[in-house]
Amino acid sequence: MERSLIEKSCPEGSNAVEKGFSVPRGRAGIASISAWLRLAFLCALALTACDVDRSKRGKDPQKIVTLTPSATEIVAALGATDRLIGVDDFSTFPPAVNTLPKVGSFLQPSFETIVRLRPDLVIGDDIHDDAATALRGAGIDVLLVDMHSLPDLRKAFTTIGARLGREPEAKAALVALDDAIAASRDRRRGRGLRVLLVIDREAGGLGNMVAAAGGSWLDELLAITGAENVLTGANVRYPKVSPEELLRTRPDVILDVSYAAEYATALAEWQRLGDLPAVRGGRVKVMKDAYLLGPSPRVAEALAAIEAALAPP
Repeated sequence: MERSLIEKSCPEGSNAVEKGFSVPRGRAGIASISAWLRLAFLCALALTACDVDRSKRGKDPQKIVTLTPSATEIVAALGATDRLIGVDDFSTFPPAVNTLPKVGSFLQPSFETIVRLRPDLVIGDDIHDDAATALRGAGIDVLLVDMHSLPDLRKAFTTIGARLGREPEAKAALVALDDAIAASRDRRRGRGLRVLLVIDREAGGLGNMVAAAGGSWLDELLAITGAENVLTGANVRYPKVSPEELLRTRPDVILDVSYAAEYATALAEWQRLGDLPAVRGGRVKVMKDAYLLGPSPRVAEALAAIEAALAPP
């Protein structure tokens, strides 16, 4: 997602979009670099007390903390779930990670919690530069990987697989990824459909709507099925759109993956735009699966879910 959207401060009580994830907003924004560095300095003064084991830096780390659901799922897909000792607040897959200590949100990782866990490696996103600087200052190894798109996912498998000593598992995962994509392209279940992908909106209404446009994770998956994103021509990945603008797009199907969407009420909420073909035809689909909300190794499951949502009623 565009850095300007991720980093903006958001009022409490509304919803925010974090890296394509629609989540409840708290007080968003990563802690300032000065605050992180102050904490890092204090920990660096007491490294003996912190007991950070520098000898384990490098390949084959055994104690890993992840700062994003994408990183958590990649580590698990490489067969290294047992190495995870802490994950971000939104990591829920595989189920085993739900019992692990939480180290903060995507936008607000907790420096103190991470240092207390004494990991050999922390895996984060490219937005975690400030956090990485502070953690490295405290003697903790950090690996940052871009996770915006399918090419990023492929690269992350290779990079993390090499760091964990899991190169064969990474290669096998990439083969499975390619097979799932090829199979969906062959099926072309979305052919001829114009689709709107909503990733954020206000609860109970259609205000403050954000959609996924060209270059986004959902757009990539949708294109594989042969469907057309009605916002492909937008100049940002996640544009804010008004209900009036949507009347011009005339989608055949609306996939509503926003945090606010509820299965029982979504279609009624969309009746304000009853002239849209998708609303008239009852083809507003609420989708809550985590693998749709941001880059995930579970591409086969994501494609199958989208294909099912695009199927005729």
